[in-house]
Amino acid sequence: MVQGPLLPAPLVVTGHLVTFDEARPEIVDGALYIDTDGLIVAVSDAVSDPPPPGFEHANRVQTGAVVYPGLIDLHNHIAYNCLSLWIAPGRSAPWTARDQWPKDPDYLPSISLPVNALCKANGKAVLKYVETKAVIGGVTAIQGSSKVGRPFEGWMVRNIEYETFRTGRVGVRQAVFALEGSEEFARTKAALDAGEAFVTHLAEGTDAALVAEYDVLEANAILGPRFVGIHCTALGDAQFAGWTARGGSIVWSPFSNLWLYGATTDVAAARARGMRICLGADWSPSGSKSLLGELKVADLWNRERLGGLFSDQDLCRMATCNPADALGWEDRLGRLQAGLHADLLVLARREEDVYRNLVTSIEADVLLVTINGYPMYGVSSLMSAGAAVSPEPISVAPGLDRVVSLRDARIEDADMSWSEVVDALEHVRADAPAARVAAVTAAGGAQNHLALVPDKPWDDPSKRGPQVDLRTVRIGPLDSLVADEAYFDAIDRARLHGGVLSGLRAYYERE
Repeated sequence: MVQGPLLPAPLVVTGHLVTFDEARPEIVDGALYIDTDGLIVAVSDAVSDPPPPGFEHANRVQTGAVVYPGLIDLHNHIAYNCLSLWIAPGRSAPWTARDQWPKDPDYLPSISLPVNALCKANGKAVLKYVETKAVIGGVTAIQGSSKVGRPFEGWMVRNIEYETFRTGRVGVRQAVFALEGSEEFARTKAALDAGEAFVTHLAEGTDAALVAEYDVLEANAILGPRFVGIHCTALGDAQFAGWTARGGSIVWSPFSNLWLYGATTDVAAARARGMRICLGADWSPSGSKSLLGELKVADLWNRERLGGLFSDQDLCRMATCNPADALGWEDRLGRLQAGLHADLLVLARREEDVYRNLVTSIEADVLLVTINGYPMYGVSSLMSAGAAVSPEPISVAPGLDRVVSLRDARIEDADMSWSEVVDALEHVRADAPAARVAAVTAAGGAQNHLALVPDKPWDDPSKRGPQVDLRTVRIGPLDSLVADEAYFDAIDRARLHGGVLSGLRAYYERE
């Protein structure tokens, strides 16, 4: 955790501000004034509004681009995000429930064993790789890291289940298993009544029997303003009608839903009943590279299957202010407003409409990402202007070079360069036992070694998961950081989504 001020000096970020603040949604020539604790002091017109006091000697980042709140990925399983898209050999029919595909014969050798080997051999390198991958896609906060070791509060990506905003108090609970027993229901309800958020998978699949999962929550009064249901693909109008009255949110992960089940959440029914909808990229074996990619899946489905029901602004809200509001973080994140944390995404201007610009932007358009005003990733000029700590080059893809900040002496475990991260993971792929010995030695002993645990219960060795033998497991190539030809070719080969996802390639084809 960072001790003391986050920034060496106050910071001013200028550009076309897209605030998601209804009082002032856009400022064409805007300026964000950020104090050394990473909080936004003022959101102003750079020409007509006077700067607040104390910014006479601030560092200035003049983006000449469009500035948004950082993206909030409200559903993921980040420990798996070194793995590539998974196509179950010979599978021709979609699954209908979440408990089916982990039983496929190919799941163990292709997903469960490799992820366990990577996490056991060098969890620190895995964590840094997958968080960097998220940041490259504009993500500044992510769900699904509840079992990935030590949190880096405010660095690199905010881990939603650990984040306390430097208060020491975590306000988000999550569950992978369904709630069971009167005591567990009572504890969860008490936490929700106290204002905590609760995030959990709900009715994932197309089997109508899955609606019973909703019925149990409703009967035990778990549904409420801070309850967040992930997927909800088996639910329909009847459930959304009853749920809306109690408050709460759903998380839509259309890529993963289509990849596994050939169908996705009835977001039209959810919208009609007034449900708050958020987006989640899920995980790389059946999902998008990052939330920036998932926005395109939502847009594709919206245009081709929903008749444009959602506006571009609606879709953008699903990745910014909606998830912040769902967690009760409306006074922390999700908008560009005074008093909120300066989690920012700066994108090149490719579209006239600023919301369409976010929907269609790809990783090459990402110019800067900050968390608490702290420059994490971007082009060299903006990273330097923001006084990035220990900036180093990163080759994101052929022809796409950026700068990333992975090392900071003030932060526990922030001591690996990008090249060291990649080398460490390639060492695991080549010789997992030796790589683990090297990682343990570098950590100063097994007691300090950061070993991750996959958060899906069927992969967790302490629950139902396998005991991995590092000597025999085969680990495929690390997943690419951005959508590439191999990614699109895999989408075209897959059969369960019925070709719907093949339309994604067009978003990335540019003259």
